[in-house]
Amino acid sequence: MNHKEFQEWLSGIDDLSPAQRHQAETVFLGGSEESSSLAAIEARVEEDRQCPHCGTPRAISRGKARGLRRYQCRGCRKTFNAATGTPLSGLHRKDKWLAFGTCLADGLTVRASAERCRFAVNTAFRWRHRFLTAQDPRAHKLTGIVEADETYVLQSQKGERNLARKARHRGGKASKRGLSDEQVPVLVAADRSGTTVSAVLTVVNADTLRSAIEPVVNDDIVLVTDGHRAYPPCAAALGVRHEALNLSGGERVRDAFHIQTVNSRHSQLKDFLRRYQGVATKYLDNYLRWFQRIELENASPRTCLATAITGQCIRIVN
Repeated sequence: MNHKEFQEWLSGIDDLSPAQRHQAETVFLGGSEESSSLAAIEARVEEDRQCPHCGTPRAISRGKARGLRRYQCRGCRKTFNAATGTPLSGLHRKDKWLAFGTCLADGLTVRASAERCRFAVNTAFRWRHRFLTAQDPRAHKLTGIVEADETYVLQSQKGERNLARKARHRGGKASKRGLSDEQVPVLVAADRSGTTVSAVLTVVNADTLRSAIEPVVNDDIVLVTDGHRAYPPCAAALGVRHEALNLSGGERVRDAFHIQTVNSRHSQLKDFLRRYQGVATKYLDNYLRWFQRIELENASPRTCLATAITGQCIRIVN
């Protein structure tokens, strides 16, 4: 951060609420691992103290339990804390949550995470997927020229007990050449600003492509793809302009249209997944979110924890 950016950031301190000032003071002054972790968790409850059960604001403070402040809703009278209604609800060792956020930000393996946090490997594995389950609360919208292309990841039944084939080790290789039912398609779409979204597909057809692309685009984009036959009907269903490149004929660029950005994302994604030596297909969505956070957005440990806590601030249905 240069001097000008620092001064602009510093001027924002005047607009902080008392609660936000207290949180900032906790971060700057440091403290024990436990206090830093609990302070990061408590930040999820905003000043309106909205109930995750019914949405009523201004809940009443009811002391503490298991290290976190407890609140009681004025409407439904139920109690809650900062973790209620989140993927981390019910997890123990809250003093280690921020440290585990650091493990995620650093992209550590399960075993390395367990060693750093000093708990069991199974615990590190369960925590990884609890942290990664949450959707990022920020809406990633693609604008302007949007490149879309699919890549393929080797299907993996890692962790399954009853396999219909011989087990592979450390990722392994497909038994069939080229594309087959051993490969799982992953759609990656990116605009020229660098904003990227990805999704696991069951099959590559117009319907699955539309369901993945429609929530993240407007109808004024230009969709640029290769010559796959599923994209023209997908673009027509979306009501957007479509530019298809004839890659097999050597057409890599046409005016301002190319798919080099999204192909670069494919390479980054494959490099990211390779370090974990085989990713179970049932968890592939979680790894796509992890890739988005640490490789494309350079998320900090606090951001990894905050996303896990605030990403699914859903109302609880009993």
